[in-house]
Amino acid sequence: MTLRTTPFLILTAALLVAAACSQTDADDECGQPLAAPGNYEKVSLAGEVERPYWLVVPESYPDVAPAPLYLHLAAGGGDHDAMMTGWRPYLDDIDGVMAIVDTQRRATTADLVAIVDEVSANYCIDPHRVHVMATSSSEAMAINMVCDASDRVASFAAGLGQSVPLTDCSPERPVPLLSFTGNADRPFVIELVETWSGFNGCTAEPVAEDLGSGVTRKTYQECQADVILYDIDTMSHAWPVHESKGPGAAWTAEYKEVDYLEEALIFFADNPLP
Repeated sequence: MTLRTTPFLILTAALLVAAACSQTDADDECGQPLAAPGNYEKVSLAGEVERPYWLVVPESYPDVAPAPLYLHLAAGGGDHDAMMTGWRPYLDDIDGVMAIVDTQRRATTADLVAIVDEVSANYCIDPHRVHVMATSSSEAMAINMVCDASDRVASFAAGLGQSVPLTDCSPERPVPLLSFTGNADRPFVIELVETWSGFNGCTAEPVAEDLGSGVTRKTYQECQADVILYDIDTMSHAWPVHESKGPGAAWTAEYKEVDYLEEALIFFADNPLP
């Protein structure tokens, strides 16, 4: 009997070999096997208190590893279960690993760096693409981390904030900032953005673009690192999203012009650690 090798079998074999090689290359680069995608409840024991965090590892993780790590600091007020898990409906298309950190008890920079180290020890994380996200009561913790550990944070997104003293902040390098605000938080956020534009060496007035529906994007000019602000005069204390959904919907406001997570991921992709 004569065995014939069909083009289909040849193609299938080639794809399997390519996939195996890709997996091996990623494993070699990380020094460990790639962990499986999924949603995981974790507890960090490195700080002064046990700190829960929720890890989202997307299906695309094996293909993009070493992957970005997005450290999202969940705000401490309101329905905390919704704040922690409310992000999940928005995360189907992310291109990296996201750690949603419980900050009901204040997290220090050491606590947050420990979580970055813990996730990096178990997943294939690109150390040049660790980014921090925070809103409302968690904003101060993110800012402190950037001030104290600018060598570990590539860029950050912070908005809906409270007044944060920056007199003792001295980042070792300019760190890109994406921010957003509505009417309820404008004075605090403007203070942050103006101060940070000084840290980043911005020497010219921002360029303002009217995107419609009360959304203005301000891009600071002649900076050593990017500073962008979305100022929304029709929004209160909320995350702007294209579509409100899931248990976190109560914390969002719908805008076709801007989506907080979408803009943050674009900003992060443009701003790896030098």
